Amino acid sequence: MELFFAPPSQINLDSNTLTLSEQEFLHATKVLRHKVGDTIHCINGKGTRYDAIIETIDKTSLTAKIISTHIQEPPQTCVCIAISLTKTSDRFENFLEKSTELGISEILPMITQRTVSRPDAHRRNGKNERWEKIILSACKQSQRYHLPTLHPIQRFAEVLKRDDELKLIPYEFSTKQGLPSMIGKRVLFLIGPEGGFTPEEVIIAKTHGFKEISLGKTILRVDTAGIFALSLVRAEELRAVDFQS
Repeated sequence: MELFFAPPSQINLDSNTLTLSEQEFLHATKVLRHKVGDTIHCINGKGTRYDAIIETIDKTSLTAKIISTHIQEPPQTCVCIAISLTKTSDRFENFLEKSTELGISEILPMITQRTVSRPDAHRRNGKNERWEKIILSACKQSQRYHLPTLHPIQRFAEVLKRDDELKLIPYEFSTKQGLPSMIGKRVLFLIGPEGGFTPEEVIIAKTHGFKEISLGKTILRVDTAGIFALSLVRAEELRAVDFQS
């Protein structure tokens, strides 16, 4: 099912209509050749899909009449991953795509002591626009109705101030065994850069309530570590559900 994105500002529940504009409009009319009378499926990024019939098409937008709504519950566990920017953009973008498919709630790009990529304000704006497009595309591809929150780039010290229910810092030199239960909690993972966190950063994180964990004996790349951490949460949720034959 092809999904389009109509933010809440473009949905009028009084008239029971929605509007597509800009890239979504162009994709619907120029690429997919939708016409008046066709049914389209639009998400609002907040957990709702609207099925609607196109009523009018003009040069810059289309309007459609909503005929049904479908609610998708958010993931049971709210996961935020604060992840270091990577040397190459493709690895960070890979994380954005895959974590969105896996149902991440919040993505927090982070700069640590060993982070190499440190874009200036101008480049950050361009990156945010591209990252938002990647996230939206991943939502639509995976039939996800909730858009994860993409936070501005923050420094490590700022991230430590977050007040999450469970705060975890995977560390490649950790000797810790096992993992805490994460189901139904607000979980924050810190994922370090190429070269990992410094020992000082791990110590400081612990003083702010973070628990050190291990992701195994092998050293994972930044994007792999973030995806693996999120997968641990989703796997725990699946194990908690009784298997029905």
